[in-house]
Amino acid sequence: MRFDFETHRAHDYLYLVRRWRSLARKAGIRLEPFVTADDFELLSIRSPALEATGGIYFSAGIHGDEAASTEGLYLWAELNAKYLRRLPLLLFPCLNPWGLVRNRRVDAEGRDLNRSFHLDDVPRIKAHKELLRGLKFSFAMCLHEDYDARGVYLYEVRQTPLRAHRAIGDELLAAAGYYVPVDLRPKIEGRRANQGAIKRRIRVKQFPVMPEAAYLALSHSDHTITLETPSEYDLGARVQAQAAAIQRAVEIVLG
Repeated sequence: MRFDFETHRAHDYLYLVRRWRSLARKAGIRLEPFVTADDFELLSIRSPALEATGGIYFSAGIHGDEAASTEGLYLWAELNAKYLRRLPLLLFPCLNPWGLVRNRRVDAEGRDLNRSFHLDDVPRIKAHKELLRGLKFSFAMCLHEDYDARGVYLYEVRQTPLRAHRAIGDELLAAAGYYVPVDLRPKIEGRRANQGAIKRRIRVKQFPVMPEAAYLALSHSDHTITLETPSEYDLGARVQAQAAAIQRAVEIVLG
């Protein structure tokens, strides 16, 4: 996989936006601001192939100190620029620009945005939810990193019984594991894991405080994954691991 970016600019949001704008023009996809927060415009990218059902959702950078997520999503898109118009995509390149620029997990008000999707009084969350209105995705993936991780791992969740559907987490981990070791702990973040995969069925009552992935799984997505790369590993390897997992997910979901 080709990989070429300026490591010292991984937290430069304006640089990230310039690259996305250039890529969107070349690829013929629509990039638009959907809200202004903390003096930054947040962007969404919608391909012409996206319809009300059957789409694919990717988001990155809701935690600003997880720069491999934003770079990984961009790298994947750059490598697949000629196909993007034909893929049914909704992308969010960076959901917390203020945090990215400052290498901070939270936003300017000290709020963890990934614990805020139960709220309707946070303008950026409200705007995000409005963009999702009427959409049902076949697959959604939220890109993250974990300071305490010993390798790449993921959460794979559904409302419906997992056994009724094909689990793909193992294949995504195999793709990412080419660049970053898989976290093989039997328990990760207090949950039972199998070769880096935490698979669970969820219900709304489990989430009085709502992460993005749970909101998607409960309201908009048939199949939802949260990918976590280890933030203390080499940045280049983490970015490639993120892009590889995205690529494998798209291949599987779209056949």
